[in-house]
Amino acid sequence: MTETTNINDSTSQEWYFTENGQRKGPFPAAALLDFLQANRISGDTSVWRKGLQDWQPLKSTELGAPLQEAPPPVAPSNINNALVWIIAIAPIPYAFFSGIIEAFKMDDPLQPHRALDILAFLVPAFINAALCLSDERQLKRAGYSDKWLTTFGFILAPAYLFIRAKRLRHFPSYGITWIATFAVSILLSIPY
Repeated sequence: MTETTNINDSTSQEWYFTENGQRKGPFPAAALLDFLQANRISGDTSVWRKGLQDWQPLKSTELGAPLQEAPPPVAPSNINNALVWIIAIAPIPYAFFSGIIEAFKMDDPLQPHRALDILAFLVPAFINAALCLSDERQLKRAGYSDKWLTTFGFILAPAYLFIRAKRLRHFPSYGITWIATFAVSILLSIPY
């Protein structure tokens, strides 16, 4: 009965958590569990309440019980990397796509081609975002959720690739490949 009383006491207390090096709170335990479910915090987020000697990862406190019921993330070696390799080499096809757009512009070089310019930007941006977000959903299903993956997946493919490699503890070979293929795509787009 004493253990149950301690858990009830601690979940009714006010809790704090750290975010970007700052203390946030106080919050009731239910709010922290909501933050956890919404992926605002994770099991590794440092938390504290009155009665704890120091900050602890949420997963090691009584609030971390729901995390222990979930299976651990899939081993990084078992994650399918096909989409990230497609993203890594995508600058080359985008360079050819831009070349096709430039060829259409040459039919009437004196006219402004704003629609073609917008198309040349939006098609690769949309495809990159779709590929990154598809891969990010795959990672979430494998147990790896990270708000930065979603953000950079939508905005900036190379940052997504490097953050993904860091999150999975991979060597960032697909990020390095993206940089190399981007450099090649720039060389391909230089008129001769």
